[in-house]
Amino acid sequence: MKKLSITLIIAILGMFLLIGCEKDTSSPVNEEQLSEAEINKILMDEENDYLVDWGIDDGSEENMYNGYTSFSMEEAFDKIITPINNVVRYGRKITRRYPRTIIYRRINADSALIQIERVLEGQFVIFDKVGSDSSGADTLAIYRKPLRHIVRRALLFEKRFANDSSNATGRRAWKLAGISLSSGQSPSATVKIHQVVVISESGDTLTFTDPLQTMLAIPEDIPMFVKGEKVTVQVLVENTTANPVLNPETGASETVLLHFGINRRHHARKEFEYKGVDPNTGFNLYEGYWTIHEPAFRPFHAIVDVIDNGTIYDTDSDTYPYNSATWGCPYVVVPFK
Repeated sequence: MKKLSITLIIAILGMFLLIGCEKDTSSPVNEEQLSEAEINKILMDEENDYLVDWGIDDGSEENMYNGYTSFSMEEAFDKIITPINNVVRYGRKITRRYPRTIIYRRINADSALIQIERVLEGQFVIFDKVGSDSSGADTLAIYRKPLRHIVRRALLFEKRFANDSSNATGRRAWKLAGISLSSGQSPSATVKIHQVVVISESGDTLTFTDPLQTMLAIPEDIPMFVKGEKVTVQVLVENTTANPVLNPETGASETVLLHFGINRRHHARKEFEYKGVDPNTGFNLYEGYWTIHEPAFRPFHAIVDVIDNGTIYDTDSDTYPYNSATWGCPYVVVPFK
């Protein structure tokens, strides 16, 4: 894995104040500033590289159950204390992606800090094995819960001189210079990610604690993994649900997944192992890994996905609505370093 400086861009963040505001704080945009139309054009240009925000089980219900190439998970634990007794598959079916909106904008003469938001809506689908037919095939009950998942990300733009002939007048253009991790959650989520640690097979370690204020310079700070390398991920999670649904074997109150790329059209997921309560923080500790098989020289995204167990293992959408939190980070695969 590439040794990262993880550019926090402290001076810029201090100059622009905090990015957590829920309003557009920019001054009136003139022709030298970055307009909203130009922001949207850049976002469209970067859609398939650094700004992917949908890689969490977006598939048909048939593919979700049968296990298409983007599905890889452990068998679900047997459930004996809630109505769904034998969950064999679950996932999100996204039916609507709202256009990205700008919820914060702070612009100086040569740089701009933007926070964007995208709302995903659809259904959380659960397949419960209730028996077998005469041929031995599973008999399933299918449950669906409405879902709404809000994904935010901070972006840093800067001006540069264009290198083509249109720059004859010395006019500058904008580029995407930095990107934060993505932070997503359901409304009123009780699950919260506090820390993600990424450890390469060679022993390099990368720690994230605040996704929206961790700015990665493009391309130098984007994590880089070697094809065939094993990457371990550790996650600290807090869950304040009033009605926890516990794994009877481990005592975990949530399920943690890792979503990662296979190729440009497919992604996979693996379930993390619950390691117990971290003695230093009191949060739940999970660990998982994946081996880098993705094609080289393309950006992919790894997403840590925490889902409250009540979402998966109880049919009551009122007591146990869709309840999830996600952090996502781009990465690049190389054949060697």
